Amino acid sequence: MKSAGSVFRLALIPLVAASAFTSRVAHADSWLDDTYIAPMASYSLADDDRHTKDGLGGTLAAGWKLSNRLEFEALGTYLKYKGKGNYPCGLLNLSRCDYGSDTLSGGGFGGNMFLAETVFGGPFIHADVMKTSSSYYHAGLGWDLPLSDNGFAIRAEALLQAKSDWDIKEPVFNLGIRIPLGQHREPVVHEIPEPVKVVPPVAPPPPPPPPPPPCTMSGENGAVDFSGCKTGDTVVLRGVNFEFDKSNLTVNAKTLLDQVVDALNKRPDIKVEIDGHTDSKGSDAYNLKLSDRRAASVMSYLKSKGIAADRMTEKGFGESMPIADNATDEGRELNRRVELKVTEAAAGAVTVEQEGRAAQTYDAPPAAPAAEPAAPAPATDAAPAPEAAPAPVAPAAAEPMAMPAAPAPADSGTAPAATGGGTTVSIQNFAFGPATLTVPVGTTVTFVNNDGSTHIVHFADGADSGRLGLGATWTRTFAAAGEYPYVCTIHPMMTGKIVVK
Repeated sequence: MKSAGSVFRLALIPLVAASAFTSRVAHADSWLDDTYIAPMASYSLADDDRHTKDGLGGTLAAGWKLSNRLEFEALGTYLKYKGKGNYPCGLLNLSRCDYGSDTLSGGGFGGNMFLAETVFGGPFIHADVMKTSSSYYHAGLGWDLPLSDNGFAIRAEALLQAKSDWDIKEPVFNLGIRIPLGQHREPVVHEIPEPVKVVPPVAPPPPPPPPPPPCTMSGENGAVDFSGCKTGDTVVLRGVNFEFDKSNLTVNAKTLLDQVVDALNKRPDIKVEIDGHTDSKGSDAYNLKLSDRRAASVMSYLKSKGIAADRMTEKGFGESMPIADNATDEGRELNRRVELKVTEAAAGAVTVEQEGRAAQTYDAPPAAPAAEPAAPAPATDAAPAPEAAPAPVAPAAAEPMAMPAAPAPADSGTAPAATGGGTTVSIQNFAFGPATLTVPVGTTVTFVNNDGSTHIVHFADGADSGRLGLGATWTRTFAAAGEYPYVCTIHPMMTGKIVVK
């Protein structure tokens, strides 16, 4: 009994050390929030083939909570099996044998799967593999019995211990305590916030009726619409991107350009100039050539889809016409763009064929302050002449309008983007819902943590929620259009995006 007491005292040493360590790391970095240790005393009913007494020792588990139901653990164990001394053996038990004592010590990896999804505690299935002088497998049932709401729990396990060759199979019982290493997500007594804490933005007034509708890339049902385009209008093809440092169109870019093709087919009177722009990284000469190649790539794609070549021209401007600050990542992203400039459009009323409804006729747009020269109708060779005319008018042209991001492919497997009135992102089951939320400019989005774990919402532009425990909320108002990707810094596999239009 004296030796058994010594073993239990040894097993308690990690408990005392872990308690002191926990008090020091209570405010440690967020990666500790889902980690714990579990020192346990161990007792093994020795297999007859050991020819020893039962084993006594300890087990230490260090784990990480992956989700509300799964935990990963690194384990170490020590079991001492004392010898039985001389005992009868051999044929007719006429001989005397003494196998001596046996020691099992080593480490390995395993995991726990809880039988029910709970914030903390409950029954679980345990399995692991350990390497000692031989390989051993453990499998069985365990239970975490919470001591309080601070993350401490009594842990009990009943396992089957088997040698890799199955010569030895014996039960092992572990009893100890689970100690959190970081701040534990305490169950929140829900003080339900006021039902309407975030006032949705006031809807903008409806657009005036024609004539004419604005020249925009987003018409009814989100389709590209050039119904109101007139000479001098410029539209930014936001979302038409290329492979890095190349002029090859991405798959999403082609999807957007297919919508542009449909819109141009409904306005056969329109002629356009495709302008390529870059940011300031790289030399002026290189950026000029790259922008020209990219503009030509867009023109080539539109031509391959049936848009007549005499309706289009292309030109690269390199870094010479920035629309944002090249000193920031956000500014450089805005400067890398392709624009569609309307160089010629019908002067009178325009009839546009609209899919799914009757054709609609729009009156002629109001005349510009400086009259634009009419292009010679019969001569196709004179097409370059009108291109020069918009140059002095361009500074007074309507502000460029951004094109909506391309829809995700149907088989992408991601959650659909939320459009409409939703302004809340729920954090649950280690995922953001919805993963992509589309809102108008000026919207305040609320993040609500409905998960059992702490999360930190961190945006690429530096905005950070800080720690969000169970039931906590965080809001952010988006004052500018664009895409705002974010990630949970504690669980990096959790990602999402806010699209502001």
